Amino acid sequence: MSRCYRNFIDREKRTDVLLRIDTIALLRCRQLGLAGSAILVIGGVFAGVPPTRDPLLRAPAFEQLRALTTPAVMCAYVGVSMLLLAWWRLGRLVRRRDAPTTRDLLTTMAWWGAPLLVTMPIFSRDVYSYLAQGTMTVLGIDPYQYGPAALGGPLFLDIPAIWHSTPAPYGPVFLSMAGDVTGITGESTWFGILGMRLLALGGLALLVVSVPRIARSAGVDPGAALWLGLLNPMVLIHVVADAHNDALMLGLMMAGLALALERRPAAGAALVALAALVKAPAGLALVFLVPIWASQLSGATRWLRAALAAGGVGAATVVVTTTVAGTGYGWIGALDTPMLAHTWTSITTDLGYWTGLAAEELGLATGAQMLAAWRMAGLAAAGVICVVLLRRYHRREPVVGLGLGLAAVLALAPVVHPWYLLWAIIPLAAAARSARVRRAVVVTSIVMTVVVLPGGVQPSFDVFLGAALGAGLVFGIAWAARNVDWEKAFASALAAGRQMVQSEPVAIDAKAADDPGGHLGHDRMVPERFARVDVRDVHLDQGGGQQGAGVAEGEGVMGPGAGVEHDRRVFVRSLVEPIEHHVLSVGLTDLDREAQFLADSRAHVGQVGGRGQTVDVGLPRAETAKIRPVEYVYLHDETSR
Repeated sequence: MSRCYRNFIDREKRTDVLLRIDTIALLRCRQLGLAGSAILVIGGVFAGVPPTRDPLLRAPAFEQLRALTTPAVMCAYVGVSMLLLAWWRLGRLVRRRDAPTTRDLLTTMAWWGAPLLVTMPIFSRDVYSYLAQGTMTVLGIDPYQYGPAALGGPLFLDIPAIWHSTPAPYGPVFLSMAGDVTGITGESTWFGILGMRLLALGGLALLVVSVPRIARSAGVDPGAALWLGLLNPMVLIHVVADAHNDALMLGLMMAGLALALERRPAAGAALVALAALVKAPAGLALVFLVPIWASQLSGATRWLRAALAAGGVGAATVVVTTTVAGTGYGWIGALDTPMLAHTWTSITTDLGYWTGLAAEELGLATGAQMLAAWRMAGLAAAGVICVVLLRRYHRREPVVGLGLGLAAVLALAPVVHPWYLLWAIIPLAAAARSARVRRAVVVTSIVMTVVVLPGGVQPSFDVFLGAALGAGLVFGIAWAARNVDWEKAFASALAAGRQMVQSEPVAIDAKAADDPGGHLGHDRMVPERFARVDVRDVHLDQGGGQQGAGVAEGEGVMGPGAGVEHDRRVFVRSLVEPIEHHVLSVGLTDLDREAQFLADSRAHVGQVGGRGQTVDVGLPRAETAKIRPVEYVYLHDETSR
């Protein structure tokens, strides 16, 4: 076999091993994320927001379990943390040269999302508002004039009180689809939730198709775009589990941008307009679609023509869709409905609230006036930032400009819910090439995934304790598994355990218990197992005569069962300074075998225990003996064996 051929075979073998390792790593990521989703579903049962009429809620045992706030939140956070950990590890695989394929990533997303398809809402009650507004549309009750309170019934009970009398802020596209879902599912809340989840999955399917296409157009790895955008735990938690309609808005918006980048700007503008008729913020994408359209035209007026064309297509789509839906334009006046909520994630609302308190104390203005002023200032500043971003990114990275513009809107918006961040995360994941921007998206995703509490609990010490315990358990185990050498740790623990029952090495003479002139039978002074001495680690020194050793001063055994003590003080040399030892003498029935057993062992003698302590020597047919103080004595080699 030639050297070149052997090298080729070796390379092939190494490649096979690497592929096998990568397959195992990918499988472990899938299994970890799947387990996290399943545990999150279990935690959602006890800390989520199930329907009020659910018969499971009425069971006394279930009510008692839901009252255990800390374990419930801990279970949910164990699942969330496992999902985050699996996502992070998958990202490390995606950054490698032999990264998972697009098909592998989509399969992984299916693994992680499967348990969440059948769960109750966990972090938000918005899906109940969707069902109520869809039912109102079917029944002919104008959702832009009345709130769910006009509907009544069980759906009304599942909606937070703040939204009982508020009109729907969603466009006619979504309300029509919600009406179709409730028209099919009827009064069944569970089937309605599944129907709304199917709508969210439809938006997710549009993202699966469009995000890789936008990534290729922008020069971004499609696998990295899918990992950062669609396998993001925020998508799984808020889109798949909680069925937010933001998925439908983003799916239509990104599909429109993908068509525009593929030189079909008119169709793209129509889809973006439809996305705005789900939720209005998608309308900003129509502005950033203009430079894409203009880049495909020629002439000095291409920008003007592109702007008019995009605006015209968008307006026509809105008019036609609204006419077909028959819902009217009431959604325009209801766009301020979300501002009724006070979320801690809104910078302008927080500033307005606190400065309003100060202004009222000083008599300068009311709290409502200060809140409105800050909110208007925030929106104006966001508009200016979007114009700046449009000028900067219009030529090469308009989708990145859109993502940053939506991020600016979110940073300065009057209200910000965690799932709103997907408006910016998805475009940036698809098109941003800057490592700094992508790192910011990763950090933001992790932080907002962790800080969002399940919807069935209120902030309290018990809730925060459960969250900390759940996250700490998962990440602590992950850190230990990665940084601790368990084989070495086990060996160290075993050695420490042995050290507790052992002592320092010494040489020990086995001598006759009698005087040198006495009998040399079965009377032996044999060191044996003390309170902390392993009998296997004591050896018998066969050294020469006239050597000193520690011998029991008054402990000897005439034979098995005798237990007779003999005074050995006469052997103590008065000119030698006494040195205390703790030695044990025992009688053995089979001297030669036991002595040989000890002679073949190693000596490790340590702390032996207290004086006079009775111990079990641990050898067959050996008597219990006492530990006594000894002094330096003279021994004779003729007694040694």
